[in-house]
Amino acid sequence: MTNQQNPGTSRREFIRNAAVVAIGGGLVAAACGNDDDAAPATATAAPTAAPATAAPTAAAPEIPPIKIGYVTPRTGPLAPFGEADTFVLGAMAAALGGNVEIADKDAESDPAKAGEVTAALIGEGADIVLAAGTPDISVPVAAACDLGEVPCLTSVAPWQAHYLGTGGGLGPDFPEPPVASEWNYHFFWGLEDIIGNFIELWNQAGVAKVVGGMWPNDPDGNAWSDPVVGFPPALEAAGFTVVDVGRFDLATQDYSAIISQFKDAGVEIVSGVVPPPVFATFQAQALQQGFNPPVMTMAKALLFPSAVETYPQGEGLSSEVWWTNRHPFSSSLTGQSAAELAAAFESATGAQWTQPLGFAHALFEVAVDAAKRAGSADKQALINAIGATNLDTVVGNINFSAFPIPNFAKTPLVSGQWVAGSKYPLELAINVNSGLPGVPKDADIVPIS
Repeated sequence: MTNQQNPGTSRREFIRNAAVVAIGGGLVAAACGNDDDAAPATATAAPTAAPATAAPTAAAPEIPPIKIGYVTPRTGPLAPFGEADTFVLGAMAAALGGNVEIADKDAESDPAKAGEVTAALIGEGADIVLAAGTPDISVPVAAACDLGEVPCLTSVAPWQAHYLGTGGGLGPDFPEPPVASEWNYHFFWGLEDIIGNFIELWNQAGVAKVVGGMWPNDPDGNAWSDPVVGFPPALEAAGFTVVDVGRFDLATQDYSAIISQFKDAGVEIVSGVVPPPVFATFQAQALQQGFNPPVMTMAKALLFPSAVETYPQGEGLSSEVWWTNRHPFSSSLTGQSAAELAAAFESATGAQWTQPLGFAHALFEVAVDAAKRAGSADKQALINAIGATNLDTVVGNINFSAFPIPNFAKTPLVSGQWVAGSKYPLELAINVNSGLPGVPKDADIVPIS
């Protein structure tokens, strides 16, 4: 199993370092939406120990009768995060048999809707709820599960945003981070990982270290741009100049002022965190106005081949990479390698594999493994079993006891660039793999020409 925590880092050292990159204090609301979405405290007793995950064997226990709720965004601006769901849900229905009922809901890219449909699933008898697709989805789902005292597994949101959004605390006031939610466990990477990846990526490029920040006036933009804990101080400490245009409205249709500011400042790296439609508009206007920086690394907008292929100039764009068909992991549920899972998706859909595929599959891996060990759909038995998880999945090892933040596990992060492909118009080349050397590095990033 892969240990994703630095073995030379003590718990206290990790907590201190995490606070530097965490979305602290007043940024809780900014990172995770309205305070009304935060999970309330519960009086439920802390989960007790449950048997740790065992390697699959021929005598593996049967899945008990269980109803699994599943919430992701299928429509709206976050819809690409749910584009693998039809395939994954079909595969799970075929693989899990008659004891497992899956009820899925569309969060419609809306935090309020995410909480609403989760409450509906609980009312319909869901024994456990799975959710993914940014903190706008994961946090309200976890909050609804806390209210209903139903086990909840979430992913695809940086751990700091989800932890603080569900009631956690970091910094000097919290020498030992508290449990944020007794009913929720979460796995994904953190802000420290994406900042490190982007710095390493840009250092390869050989261009002027002048970064234009496109951090909008939304939960992600406000957190990532924070002058104390966001990207700006980390980039400046690494020798970069940051040109921050301020928080802009995602409904903006004219980016001329931002483009002019970038051009006047000599920006050669543009970065930020915006949804695909916003990036498409910005890039089209930038090219029309003669601004085509050699490096464009945009979180969220550049994750999905279905989106990147529609942009005016997709080749050369770069992004964080959570999962690929070359990750050195296999499913505990189906035995498929990452390559086999991606190939099955492509064969069934005719579309290129997409990063959320691995994490959607892994949510079911962890849920089914816990249900087998729990032996029933009893809520307390399920949450105890989830807490004891130490499972090798298609996205890596998920071990909720190995990370200093309670009820959380980290997955590795690499980064890459969209290049002309051999099978598809554009394919991801890996440029930075220090977070997971088992994913082969293809080349250093090539500046856009």
